[in-house]
Amino acid sequence: MFFGVGVLAGFVALLSPIDTGGDLYLFSLHMVQHLLLMMVAPPLVLLGIAGMHTPPNQFRRVRRIWWVLTRPWVALVLFNVVMLLWHLPGLYDTTLTTEPIHVVEHLSFLAVGIIFWWPIVDPVRGPNTKLVSPLEKIAVLVVSGIPPTVLGLIFALAPVAFYNYYVHAPRLWGVTPVADQQYGGVVMLGLGNIVYFIAITIIFVRLLGDQAHDEAAAFHRLTEPSVGPGRAEDASQESSPRIDAVPAATPRSTANERVAVLAEGGSE
Repeated sequence: MFFGVGVLAGFVALLSPIDTGGDLYLFSLHMVQHLLLMMVAPPLVLLGIAGMHTPPNQFRRVRRIWWVLTRPWVALVLFNVVMLLWHLPGLYDTTLTTEPIHVVEHLSFLAVGIIFWWPIVDPVRGPNTKLVSPLEKIAVLVVSGIPPTVLGLIFALAPVAFYNYYVHAPRLWGVTPVADQQYGGVVMLGLGNIVYFIAITIIFVRLLGDQAHDEAAAFHRLTEPSVGPGRAEDASQESSPRIDAVPAATPRSTANERVAVLAEGGSE
């Protein structure tokens, strides 16, 4: 479900009136599009693939590079540097008048979004997965919210419009360029921080819960074989207790080791 919703968020950002309105008329709609590309679609897609396991002996060089890029603080810097760079007035105006550069901008937003949210979601687990503690995830989210908050405040409080493209763009609904920029600033600092707050809340709640139990339950859901309609009766008979059945010894050590491995969360 999460994966589908994440893909849908990407489609809404790129193939809906939000894209047309942001490209031709309103800075505030463009900020909504950037929010969807960087802070909504990536974490949802990663949640959709959470629980996957990587083959331990394949793509070692690629996985090593990916491991470096997705270190929490490295990912934080990349995410915010890319975001701030594309909002420089000269470069921002260029993206709206040169389509190839605009495409590169959107691809870079998606890329750094995946990189940033990877260590937060921890979608891929393995025996050698490096631990990212919940407290470190919370710290990364808190610090990462500072640059867009500052930039959003600048947009919201500035008495002049920074981007010439929107100064000369046709006006929708009578919104002036300055008011449009202020609305965009509210989107950046308001909705952006709401996303961070939701993520922090989820991590904090899981910190108070039984993480090992959650991991074991996720593993069970991933490995449980599907039962077809024709086998439903057989499955129910197999699951019902038999008086003459002798319970077999369960390999408790093996199960405990598997849960322990899965409980060691972190970024691949």
